[in-house]
Amino acid sequence: MTDLIENRRDFLKRASMTALAVPFLIGCKSDIYSAAAGESDVLSLIKKNAQSRGTEGMGAIDAPANVGVKTVLSNETDKGEPVNISGIVYKADGKTPAQNTLIYLYHTDCEGYYGRKPGEHKHGRYRGWMLTDREGRYTFNTIKAVPYPENRFAAHIHMTVTTETAREDWIDSILFEGDRLISSQERSGAGRKGGFNPILTLRKGDGGLLYGTRNIQLMA
Repeated sequence: MTDLIENRRDFLKRASMTALAVPFLIGCKSDIYSAAAGESDVLSLIKKNAQSRGTEGMGAIDAPANVGVKTVLSNETDKGEPVNISGIVYKADGKTPAQNTLIYLYHTDCEGYYGRKPGEHKHGRYRGWMLTDREGRYTFNTIKAVPYPENRFAAHIHMTVTTETAREDWIDSILFEGDRLISSQERSGAGRKGGFNPILTLRKGDGGLLYGTRNIQLMA
């Protein structure tokens, strides 16, 4: 009889503790979903400022739901020099990090072409999106772009930026120091759209990976 009483007391104690814990667990789950929903809402607001699908060169409208601070455009079997480019996006003052800036980028393959396969996007396979974090950071891995086959223009990486308050717009394309095709006009105008210097001096790291830094200043 004593054992039965003790077992009943233990059961009631456990049941009481479980009942107290349930609201806490529900609250935690709610917070998790709220955070996810918030990120989704931010991206939805940004994409309202994306240019239409028919606009040449724009791509913010196609950003996936899971866009993050980093993207990888290439794989280890791709021909070309592997490169990592990172940077910080700043507000118009050039000092304050700009969180939640959507970056779209694309570039040619190792032969200087964009999309060539049937059904492939016109910007080709080397295209992607990034959403800056609280410190304005972004980074991507890819292969180094090369000039178009006719060698009329320097190798470049196209980039657009979009925010919750600013319409999608071009910034200066990334260029690579040492490219003989960089024009005097490109050098004199470097930084007019996007601030800082878009002509990157790449440095070689372990394993032959090339590194470059492209900081960005948003327009007022």
